[in-house]
Amino acid sequence: MPASRRSISLAALVIPPFALVASIAVLVLGIAMTIAENDALVAALNSPDGTAADVYGGQSRVVVAAAVLTAGILAVVVSLATIAIAGSIRAFAPRAETAAALATDADADGAEADEVDDDEAGGIEAFDTDDDLDAAGDVTPGASSRAR
Repeated sequence: MPASRRSISLAALVIPPFALVASIAVLVLGIAMTIAENDALVAALNSPDGTAADVYGGQSRVVVAAAVLTAGILAVVVSLATIAIAGSIRAFAPRAETAAALATDADADGAEADEVDDDEAGGIEAFDTDDDLDAAGDVTPGASSRAR
Protein backbone atom coordinates (compact mmCIF):
# COMPACT_ATOMS: atom_id res chain seq x y z
CA MET A 1 0.00 0.00 0.00
CA PRO A 2 1.60 3.28 -1.02
CA ALA A 3 2.14 5.90 1.63
CA SER A 4 -0.39 8.70 1.43
CA ARG A 5 0.46 12.36 1.50
CA ARG A 6 0.63 13.86 4.99
CA SER A 7 -2.30 16.20 5.51
CA ILE A 8 -2.52 19.37 7.54
CA SER A 9 -4.98 19.54 10.40
CA LEU A 10 -8.22 21.42 9.94
CA ALA A 11 -7.22 24.02 12.54
CA ALA A 12 -4.04 24.85 10.60
CA LEU A 13 -6.16 25.52 7.52
CA VAL A 14 -9.01 27.44 9.16
CA ILE A 15 -7.42 29.57 11.88
CA PRO A 16 -4.90 31.59 9.78
CA PRO A 17 -7.54 33.05 7.41
CA PHE A 18 -9.77 33.99 10.35
CA ALA A 19 -6.77 35.55 12.07
CA LEU A 20 -6.04 37.51 8.90
CA VAL A 21 -9.62 38.81 8.75
CA ALA A 22 -9.50 39.77 12.45
CA SER A 23 -6.14 41.51 12.04
CA ILE A 24 -7.42 43.46 9.03
CA ALA A 25 -10.40 44.53 11.17
CA VAL A 26 -8.02 45.75 13.90
CA LEU A 27 -5.97 47.57 11.25
CA VAL A 28 -9.04 49.35 9.87
CA LEU A 29 -10.18 50.21 13.41
CA GLY A 30 -6.73 51.65 14.17
CA ILE A 31 -6.79 53.74 11.00
CA ALA A 32 -10.28 55.07 11.77
CA MET A 33 -9.38 55.83 15.41
CA THR A 34 -6.15 57.58 14.45
CA ILE A 35 -7.86 59.79 11.86
CA ALA A 36 -10.78 60.65 14.17
CA GLU A 37 -8.60 61.41 17.20
CA ASN A 38 -6.13 63.44 15.13
CA ASP A 39 -8.98 65.52 13.67
CA ALA A 40 -10.40 66.05 17.19
CA LEU A 41 -6.98 67.16 18.45
CA VAL A 42 -6.50 69.60 15.57
CA ALA A 43 -9.99 71.01 16.17
CA ALA A 44 -9.25 71.46 19.90
CA LEU A 45 -5.97 73.21 19.16
CA ASN A 46 -7.52 75.58 16.61
CA SER A 47 -10.61 76.34 18.71
CA PRO A 48 -10.52 79.27 21.11
CA ASP A 49 -12.80 77.24 23.39
CA GLY A 50 -10.38 74.24 23.58
CA THR A 51 -9.55 73.26 27.13
CA ALA A 52 -6.44 71.64 28.54
CA ALA A 53 -8.37 68.39 28.88
CA ASP A 54 -9.21 68.45 25.18
CA VAL A 55 -5.60 69.12 24.16
CA TYR A 56 -3.74 66.80 26.53
CA GLY A 57 -6.45 64.13 26.45
CA GLY A 58 -6.46 64.30 22.67
CA GLN A 59 -2.74 63.59 22.55
CA SER A 60 -3.22 60.50 24.72
CA ARG A 61 -6.12 59.29 22.57
CA VAL A 62 -3.96 59.69 19.43
CA VAL A 63 -1.22 57.61 21.06
CA VAL A 64 -3.71 54.84 21.95
CA ALA A 65 -5.14 54.90 18.42
CA ALA A 66 -1.63 54.67 16.97
CA ALA A 67 -0.92 51.67 19.22
CA VAL A 68 -4.06 49.93 17.90
CA LEU A 69 -2.96 50.75 14.36
CA THR A 70 0.51 49.30 15.03
CA ALA A 71 -1.00 46.15 16.52
CA GLY A 72 -3.14 45.75 13.40
CA ILE A 73 -0.14 46.11 11.11
CA LEU A 74 1.87 43.54 13.06
CA ALA A 75 -1.11 41.16 13.20
CA VAL A 76 -1.52 41.31 9.42
CA VAL A 77 2.18 40.53 8.90
CA VAL A 78 2.10 37.61 11.35
CA SER A 79 -1.12 36.25 9.82
CA LEU A 80 0.34 36.36 6.31
CA ALA A 81 3.51 34.63 7.53
CA THR A 82 1.42 31.93 9.21
CA ILE A 83 -0.53 31.33 6.03
CA ALA A 84 2.72 31.11 4.03
CA ILE A 85 4.21 28.61 6.49
CA ALA A 86 1.07 26.47 6.51
CA GLY A 87 1.12 26.43 2.71
CA SER A 88 4.79 25.53 2.53
CA ILE A 89 4.37 22.58 4.91
CA ARG A 90 2.02 21.00 2.44
CA ALA A 91 4.29 21.87 -0.49
CA PHE A 92 7.28 20.07 1.04
CA ALA A 93 5.35 16.96 2.13
CA PRO A 94 6.54 13.85 0.27
CA ARG A 95 4.28 12.72 -2.53
CA ALA A 96 2.79 9.22 -2.51
CA GLU A 97 4.66 8.21 -5.69
CA THR A 98 8.00 9.33 -4.25
CA ALA A 99 7.42 7.57 -0.94
CA ALA A 100 6.43 4.35 -2.74
CA ALA A 101 9.53 4.53 -4.97
CA LEU A 102 11.78 5.06 -1.96
CA ALA A 103 10.20 2.13 -0.16
CA THR A 104 10.74 -0.08 -3.23
CA ASP A 105 14.39 1.01 -3.49
CA ALA A 106 14.94 0.37 0.22
CA ASP A 107 13.44 -3.13 -0.10
CA ALA A 108 15.71 -3.89 -3.06
CA ASP A 109 18.79 -2.64 -1.19
CA GLY A 110 17.83 -4.70 1.87
CA ALA A 111 17.54 -7.86 -0.24
CA GLU A 112 20.97 -7.27 -1.78
CA ALA A 113 22.53 -6.65 1.62
CA ASP A 114 21.30 -10.03 2.86
CA GLU A 115 23.07 -11.78 -0.02
CA VAL A 116 26.57 -10.53 0.95
CA ASP A 117 28.92 -13.40 1.83
CA ASP A 118 31.60 -13.30 4.50
CA ASP A 119 34.23 -13.53 1.76
CA GLU A 120 32.95 -10.30 0.18
CA ALA A 121 32.96 -8.49 3.52
CA GLY A 122 36.74 -8.11 3.37
CA GLY A 123 37.60 -10.68 6.02
CA ILE A 124 36.37 -8.55 8.93
CA GLU A 125 35.35 -10.69 11.86
CA ALA A 126 33.10 -9.52 14.66
CA PHE A 127 33.75 -10.11 18.36
CA ASP A 128 31.42 -12.93 19.31
CA THR A 129 32.39 -13.71 22.88
CA ASP A 130 33.48 -11.90 26.01
CA ASP A 131 36.95 -13.49 25.67
CA ASP A 132 37.46 -11.67 22.38
CA LEU A 133 36.44 -8.38 24.00
CA ASP A 134 38.91 -8.87 26.87
CA ALA A 135 41.68 -9.63 24.40
CA ALA A 136 41.05 -6.33 22.60
CA GLY A 137 41.83 -4.34 25.77
CA ASP A 138 40.25 -1.21 27.18
CA VAL A 139 39.46 1.55 24.75
CA THR A 140 38.58 4.97 26.09
CA PRO A 141 35.35 6.28 24.55
CA GLY A 142 36.10 8.92 21.94
CA ALA A 143 39.79 7.97 21.74
CA SER A 144 41.46 6.38 18.73
CA SER A 145 43.88 4.26 20.78
CA ARG A 146 43.80 2.12 23.90
CA ALA A 147 43.69 3.72 27.35
CA ARG A 148 46.99 3.70 29.24
